[in-house]
Amino acid sequence: MVTPVTVTEDSKAATQDQEAPAAKPPLVDLSTLTSRSLIEQHLSTLSARESTLDAQLTALISSRTRLTKQLDALEGLREVVEGVHAEAEHMAHEIRGVAMTAERVGGKVRVLDEEQSRVKASIEVVQAVQELKTSIAGLDGAIQRQDWEAATRLMQRASAIDPEVVASGFAEAVVPTSSLPLSPPQTLSTLRATLLDTFLTSFRTAAGAGDTNNINRFFKLFPMIGEEDTGLDAYAEWVSGIVRAKTAALPTKAQSPTHFSGHLTALFEAIALIISQHQPVVEKYYGSGKMLNVAQKLLEEADRLGIKTIQNWQDERRIRQKVAEMKEYRFLGLGQGVKRRPPVIAGQSRTLDQSPNVGGEEDKADPREVDALLAELALMSGRWQLLRRFLYGRLKVSTSFNIGDDAPPPSAKVPAAKVAEEDEPELKMMEDSELGKSLSTQLQAAYEPLEVWYLRSSIEKAHQMDELDTLAQPSLSSSLDDTFYILKKTLYRLLSTSSIRTLVSMSREIRNIMDKDVADLWKIRMDQAFRDVGNITGVGRAREEEKERREKEAKATFIIYLNNLDTAAEYTVRLVEEILGGEALLQAFFVEDELERARIAIVGVRGVEDKFRGVLKSGLDHLFNQLLRPRLRPILTDVYKDVSYILDEDAYAEAEYRDDVRKRFIKAWENLLSGYRELFTPTNFNLFFATAVNVLVRPWESHIRGMKFTELGALRLDRDIRSILSYLSSQSSYSSGSLRESFSRLQQIATLLTLDNPEEAEEVLSTTGNRLTTSEVKSVWALR
Repeated sequence: MVTPVTVTEDSKAATQDQEAPAAKPPLVDLSTLTSRSLIEQHLSTLSARESTLDAQLTALISSRTRLTKQLDALEGLREVVEGVHAEAEHMAHEIRGVAMTAERVGGKVRVLDEEQSRVKASIEVVQAVQELKTSIAGLDGAIQRQDWEAATRLMQRASAIDPEVVASGFAEAVVPTSSLPLSPPQTLSTLRATLLDTFLTSFRTAAGAGDTNNINRFFKLFPMIGEEDTGLDAYAEWVSGIVRAKTAALPTKAQSPTHFSGHLTALFEAIALIISQHQPVVEKYYGSGKMLNVAQKLLEEADRLGIKTIQNWQDERRIRQKVAEMKEYRFLGLGQGVKRRPPVIAGQSRTLDQSPNVGGEEDKADPREVDALLAELALMSGRWQLLRRFLYGRLKVSTSFNIGDDAPPPSAKVPAAKVAEEDEPELKMMEDSELGKSLSTQLQAAYEPLEVWYLRSSIEKAHQMDELDTLAQPSLSSSLDDTFYILKKTLYRLLSTSSIRTLVSMSREIRNIMDKDVADLWKIRMDQAFRDVGNITGVGRAREEEKERREKEAKATFIIYLNNLDTAAEYTVRLVEEILGGEALLQAFFVEDELERARIAIVGVRGVEDKFRGVLKSGLDHLFNQLLRPRLRPILTDVYKDVSYILDEDAYAEAEYRDDVRKRFIKAWENLLSGYRELFTPTNFNLFFATAVNVLVRPWESHIRGMKFTELGALRLDRDIRSILSYLSSQSSYSSGSLRESFSRLQQIATLLTLDNPEEAEEVLSTTGNRLTTSEVKSVWALR
């Protein structure tokens, strides 16, 4: 046994050094060495080369012993390798003989297999031709006997045979008979045509007679002879006739305001009922999704009947004429509206409000008639969208229902997520429907201008009949509730159309109308409230009494419209949230993309709130500047009359007992805001209250800086400010945090005056959030 030899890394390195010849330096022509430096450079290169060769030679000699041992070990392996080689050659010789024998046997077996497969194929062809001949003969006999079920089964058997066998020469030689002399393909084609013609004739005869049994009998035979499309067309023609019969039975005279919408509703319900009842039968015999072909024909019939109904609606209701009248209608300008129809104070006569509209427009346009037209058109559009929802739910998800499962009824609500959960293509026949396009056109051409006119004219009428209720708390006017009743009605009717394009377009229009016809008009009425106060004739006491009366009425009118604006903003938010959280939106839109766009459009209407708040803010500021600002500064003069903060202990005790500052402030403040709490809404009163506080604190700071303080006086000032702040906090729901923010500088001034050293003052001010600058701090310290 030969011991294996381990080749070390050193031996490998030595061997590599021996085998790899040293790189020779390039030969240099001695004639080119023309200088001493070049000669020395070349000599150094040769010296380095000599050193390298010496080192390699030394390494080779040192590793010679190890290499010799390894070569001897390899030589010992020679005999082992030669023995293995001999055994391999012997084994290969034996295997070669066996392989040649196997190849000869396998070849003969393959030949036998091929012959057997040919015999088997020939037998199958013979059997198939025999089956074909038997089926054709049986089919002809069944047709003669009018046994249509047996005939369809035999036709299926014949059609299942390989077409190449049917068209083969062997079949052509064997199958024809004296009674059926044509080739098998021609014979099958002739017999299939005979069956198809018979089935069609029998189906139409049964359909005409209302024979349900024969209708079902022949309907299920069409796919058995490979004529699914023909059967579905015949079936669709039959159910379309049912729809025509149902709609023809409806009354033709438009006596009811919902006559035409009732026509379309009956049409759509008939289609939905047919699809609901017949879909399981169609898909049972024709396969899943085949109801689409029938639905397509039904929608074509709906287009024909529906468009005719729309045209009759246009003619009977004189839609084009009314739209033209609405577009020519001249609304009262904002200023005109106020002059011609001034608001009525509760209890006054309304005779001044019975003047006719400008140009006699009321004689031409009846809002009640327009309201009925809008309701009818919205109902027609909503019913179409309901049918669209039903068909999307039935036909787009029909493959998810097994035939044995209970499919949802036509009235079932199909969730938006279920219909649009996958990025499936649209139900093209619905989106391309001529009736759907016609309704969309009517919404754009008739509904939108009529709805805009109805909303604007109703708001205009609400302003003309406006009545100010000065006895209520808070005081409001009747135009507020009237306007939002109409707005709510308009929005919900808009949703009932289920048209996303109409909703998006009208939501922008509604916002503009509310901005201009409501917010701006209330603003103008506020601007005009004090206009006639100074135009008073007469002298003496009577003139003063008349002026006082007018000022009181103007103030009440101004505040009522401020309350209208605040309440309108709240109503807007509440109405939008009600729609977004209610069922109407989900019932109107079921496709997820349309639902999201509808939410965005409704949220856009909420932008009216910003307009109301903006007009409200400017109105409150105007009222404050007109009535309260001139009376604020004298308050401080009255409160601090004869008040000194240079106090010793006796004076401090007396000031504590008298508490003049707090009592005077409370009396002046109550006189200042007397009556406003009852007139204002809570929000408006809080805003008014906050404005008064913020305007008062600045001159208050200046007044305090003009005084001097002792240590006890500073303590008294701090107590006065804290007691007044406590009183103000109890007078309004105005946020205590906001109120403290307004008083923060005053409180820090009072606190600063009570402290003894700057370090303590800096620490206290930093903990409360310093509101004073360094120079202000120094000026406050100078007051002591």
